[in-house]
Amino acid sequence: MMAKKMLRNLVRLTCAMMSVLLVSQLTPAWGKSKQAERLERSAEVFQEIMNTPDSGIPRDLLARAACVGIIPSVKKFALGFGGRHGAGYVICRTNQGTGPLAGLSGFSISGGSFGLQLGFSATDYVLLFMNTVGMEKLLQDKFTLGGDASVAAGPVGRTAAAATDAQMHAKILGYSRSKGLFAGLALEGAVLRPSPDDNEKLYGREVSAKELLLDGTVPPPAEAQPLLSALASYAATKPAARSEKKAEAKSILSGQVRDSSGAVIPDARVSIVNAEAGTSRTMSTNETGRYAASDLQAGSYEVRAAVPGLGDAAPQQVVLRAGASAAVDLTIH
Repeated sequence: MMAKKMLRNLVRLTCAMMSVLLVSQLTPAWGKSKQAERLERSAEVFQEIMNTPDSGIPRDLLARAACVGIIPSVKKFALGFGGRHGAGYVICRTNQGTGPLAGLSGFSISGGSFGLQLGFSATDYVLLFMNTVGMEKLLQDKFTLGGDASVAAGPVGRTAAAATDAQMHAKILGYSRSKGLFAGLALEGAVLRPSPDDNEKLYGREVSAKELLLDGTVPPPAEAQPLLSALASYAATKPAARSEKKAEAKSILSGQVRDSSGAVIPDARVSIVNAEAGTSRTMSTNETGRYAASDLQAGSYEVRAAVPGLGDAAPQQVVLRAGASAAVDLTIH
C-alpha cells in the first residue's frame, strides 16, 4: 500500500515538473513571437556548438551541406509511454544547393516509443543534408529519417578527415546536444514535417516549403539574420572546396517519363544502374513526370522506368562523363 502511494506521488510530481518545463519553454519572451524566439535560440545553439571546434561540426562538412536543420530543445517525455516533439528551422542553399544558405522554412520533428518509462529531457538537434536529394525529401508532407533517406551519426572535430565511409556517403548527418554533451547521432525513425503555420506567422502570408527552400524566391525575414550570419561564417563554400569539388566532379542524369500518348506520368519508378561499378539508384518521378539523380560517378548507365499496372519503358543506355549532365526521357508502353 505504501509503495503504491509513493508511486502515485512520484507520478504527480513528474507531471507537475513536465508542465512547468513545457510552459517555460513554450512561452515566448515579452514582445517576441514564438517564431522569433525559436530563431534566436537556433542561432545560439549553433554558435555554442561551433565555439568548441575540437568537438563541433567540421567546417568542411558544413561547406558541402546543401541544407542545415537546427531544432533546439526537442522535448522527450515518458510516462508509461514515451515520445518527443520539437520545432525548428531548415536552411537550404540557393541555386539548387550551390549558393549561400539563405532559404529558411519552419519544420517540426516528432517520434514515439513505448514501454515502461518515466522522465523528461530536452535535446538540441542539428541535421546536415549533404545533397539535393535530401533537400527534395524535405518537401514531402512528412519525411522519416532513416526510412526515406539514410542517416548517419556525424563526425566531430575541426575537419572530416576521420569520417567513416558510411558518414561520407550518407545523405543526412545527425548531431545532438544534451546536458552539454555534443555528439553524432543516427536519428532513426523521427519524422520531419514542414510547418505551414510557423511559416505563415514568420513571413506574414501563406508560403510553401518549396518556395522557401527549393525555389529561393522568398527573402528570409529580418528575425533570421543572426542565424544566417552564424551559418555563413562557418558554412560558406570556400574556393579550396570548390576546386576539390571540380577535381572530383560528379555527373547528373535527369529526364521525364511519359505514356504512349505523351501524357506525363507522376510516381513512376525510375532505376539507374551502373553495372560496372555495381551501384544503382531508384527514385520516383514528381508531379510533372520528371526525375533527377545527382552525384553520379562517370560511367555507363542503364535507365529503366516502370509503372505498376501500366507497363515498362524500354531500357536506355547512356554514358556519363565526369562533371557532365545528360537527359534520358522514357516512354511507358
